[in-house]
Amino acid sequence: MDQLIADITRIVHDYTDQGPLTLTEVVQGDRAHVKVTAIAPIPEVLPRLVADALTQLRAALEHALYAEVEHLLPRPLTDQEARTIEMPAYPDQARFEEWLAHGRRRKIPPVAAGGVLAERIRTLQPFQRRDADDHPLRLLAEHTNLAKHRTPAVAATRLGAVYPDRQHPDLAVALPLERNPQPGHGLPLQPGDILASGPRGAQIELSILPPVCLQRPHTGVWNIALKELGYLEDWVRTTAIPILITGSRQNTPIPPQLDITIGHSDLRRALLSAGTMPAVERGNLSIQATMARRDLPKILSMPPVGADPETVKAWVASLDDARVVRTVARIALVNSDQKALLNYLGELCAEAQAFQKRA
Repeated sequence: MDQLIADITRIVHDYTDQGPLTLTEVVQGDRAHVKVTAIAPIPEVLPRLVADALTQLRAALEHALYAEVEHLLPRPLTDQEARTIEMPAYPDQARFEEWLAHGRRRKIPPVAAGGVLAERIRTLQPFQRRDADDHPLRLLAEHTNLAKHRTPAVAATRLGAVYPDRQHPDLAVALPLERNPQPGHGLPLQPGDILASGPRGAQIELSILPPVCLQRPHTGVWNIALKELGYLEDWVRTTAIPILITGSRQNTPIPPQLDITIGHSDLRRALLSAGTMPAVERGNLSIQATMARRDLPKILSMPPVGADPETVKAWVASLDDARVVRTVARIALVNSDQKALLNYLGELCAEAQAFQKRA
């Protein structure tokens, strides 16, 4: 699962890093508009991999539930009983009570009304929250029902944000969710969309973020794909499965980074040494590091520092992602203090030069 989400993160990163939007400037009278003329198609594999990841997350819940029923029941399940073991996801309590009252299911003590496992399942139901449509179990059920029965996950490129490099009183930028009057239902980007409008002749650089998003089948809301996957993966791993097995989430979280491409003679021991940073977090760190590796040589080669860009590039390439991101973050932190900024940039140049001498 973790590796699959890591693969999705890499594909999304590669897609957005190429600059999927083709833009042009259109002049109308005394105004100039930045207009979208083309959008690179999302790789066909992406919605399929997202659907696979969502299906595996739901399967993990179903498998944990089935294993717990087998553990708690002092006898083997019959074939007919086994077919009734499933993870329900109901937005209202009445339908959940109907699920509990199912003819064969109610005769299986762990999942019968009042049974220990039935109450754990009740705790995880969408109706336990006021915003049942946004409950992670509801999201997971709706996404996987769509992927299994109708179509792969619905993904599209949307407008995340437009950031000008400097403020201008007469600059207007598009907001992500203004294309539809219903809050939260912003549409994907389309050729012809205007992302910014300003006075003719004004030179203002813009940073435009076009994230890949998933549409929630039951509400039509679009959410950033990696955020949706990260949210659901975290809930299944740190909340749903622990509650199904122990009745509480107050346990050591299941680590996400277990290498399942190799066999483990002692799975418990392997889990103790598994990595704890989820794939989405690692992917976000990698994206930040990619941008930081581009920015650092430019920053350190500008006056008054004036370091050799190639020396800095070689040094930056030797640093791990976390160090590169921390370095750029600290530059931003001390940016308002000229003396502190120059001192820190000087330290970085000295480190880069020392690396070059050792190489």
